[in-house]
Amino acid sequence: MVQVMDFRVLGALEIIGPRGRVELGAPKQRALTAALLCRAGQAFSTDALIGALWGDNPPRSARKNIQVYVYQVRKAFAAAGAPDRLHLEHAGYRLVVNPGELDIDRFNELFARGRTELTSGEAERAARTLRDSMSLWRGEPFADLPDVEFLNRQADAWRERRLAAVEARIEADLRAGRHADVVDELFCLVRAHPLHEQFRAQLMTALLLGERKTEALAVYDHGRQLLASELGIAPGANLTRAHQAVLSGKAPGFPTDPGARPRRTVPKKIVPRQLPRGLSDFVGRQAQLTALGNGLARAASGGWPLLVLTGAAGVGKSALAIKAAHLAAPSFPDGQLYIDLAEHNGGEALGQILRALGCAPAELPADPCERQALYRTLVADRSVLVVLDNAANESQVRSLLPGSPRSAAIVTARSRLLGLDSAELVELGGFRSGESAQVLLGRTEAVAEDAQYAEFIADTCDHLPVAVRIAAVRASGRSLQETARRLISACNPLDELVAGDESVRARLTSCYAELDLIGKTALRRLGTLGSAEFTVAALASLLGTSTGHAERSLDQLLDRHLVSRIDDAGGTHRFALSRLTHHFAMELARDPALPRVS
Repeated sequence: MVQVMDFRVLGALEIIGPRGRVELGAPKQRALTAALLCRAGQAFSTDALIGALWGDNPPRSARKNIQVYVYQVRKAFAAAGAPDRLHLEHAGYRLVVNPGELDIDRFNELFARGRTELTSGEAERAARTLRDSMSLWRGEPFADLPDVEFLNRQADAWRERRLAAVEARIEADLRAGRHADVVDELFCLVRAHPLHEQFRAQLMTALLLGERKTEALAVYDHGRQLLASELGIAPGANLTRAHQAVLSGKAPGFPTDPGARPRRTVPKKIVPRQLPRGLSDFVGRQAQLTALGNGLARAASGGWPLLVLTGAAGVGKSALAIKAAHLAAPSFPDGQLYIDLAEHNGGEALGQILRALGCAPAELPADPCERQALYRTLVADRSVLVVLDNAANESQVRSLLPGSPRSAAIVTARSRLLGLDSAELVELGGFRSGESAQVLLGRTEAVAEDAQYAEFIADTCDHLPVAVRIAAVRASGRSLQETARRLISACNPLDELVAGDESVRARLTSCYAELDLIGKTALRRLGTLGSAEFTVAALASLLGTSTGHAERSLDQLLDRHLVSRIDDAGGTHRFALSRLTHHFAMELARDPALPRVS
């Protein structure tokens, strides 16, 4: 079975696999993957990769480094459900990219189709196709890798194609009669690219069609002077033709009757109902449900409610957010929107929201600021509930928050997102003992002695909801006694806590990938301890650094709920990894491929 993936290079590098985002890790690993994508489907020799990553000054260990990076990238692909994508062949390394999986390929295909439609006289269709091509751009290519010269050269070439696509799309709009709609955009483009003659010629045409002949002549005169002073040349053929058209007052091939111009459609008011299905065996969480319900109720009085639901990986944040949203849905009659931010970046997510609110894809503004303004306009007089699941950081969230005081948002995140203004934090921990038992006993034909096995399994799982539910699924095919026996005999309980494509190890791996190098090093070093408990002084000793630096690395682990604080009457602050996190940290400590930081 072919595993479909989404490779995104038109913006910060992103890769989405069958199981979610491919967490590529360190910048050099990301740069290696990006270089391979520049030659998607072709072999890239080790020497060529070294040149792409380091230019003329590679380190002596470059070849070994490439091997380590490839190993890490393969692990990342495997964790995302695509283990067979990066191959070593006689000619070098090759990243397998199937047709339609790479966004620059999709852009090129749509660009070529749009130009063909424009040449064939299908202006409306061409405009839609070319807008679709532009919607694939999320920002500057490889925006997260600005220091790699090889990638910068490739990005420059793609930016030139983007400008050509913008030219073609504006030409299609002009021939479709939308000259008034593109005037402001063309003024911005001429200011940004003052020596770009085609944009200046198109601006003159749009002004002429809008009966602004004097301004069109001024645009030409400014361009003529600029070309002479900067380049020492006269205007080219396109600009000269536009000037002659303005002088004659005629623009052949362009509709001048405003009544013939297609009107921009006003989005029909649609009431989206996007909440996913909730859990049929949802248990507990009454305190958090009450807190979320009370917070959402403030929308009725225009309270701008924003609730951030935070907790460890696998603690059940998404399930709780969806449960609370379903309970509150009647209070938001204009709709409920749901976005999984692990699968969409901010620009794509905003486009998805606008389409859900009734905007046609062809009518979506290309500019991110214009999209945000349109979003605020559409929800200004509505009462909608927005659920933003799996947020990685604050910047991913801000542009997606509704601008209506009668609307509300629930955000789930492992981090506390303290940078969000006026957010109410709701912390979520593991199941209580009785809640874990309820999930475990509810999935099996329980007998009297099963209670003790359920208690043991729940303790082994740290009462972590995702672990408890996985254990319950496995027990439904065996028994609680057999599941408990296997957990006892396993060298690492993480090996047993797997069901289909869900596993506790995958959740922890995803959380680990969000840490910076210092945070990752701290977690690995904690895996060398025989005990899950430690002090700041102990962590500083493991890291070979000062207490202050150790505290900063500890802050990351605390913020993502990988570590918890233990109350100590003696006054010494102590911290602990959960049982499952400690096993994961010990795995990391034993992995010889991970880089060492002293």
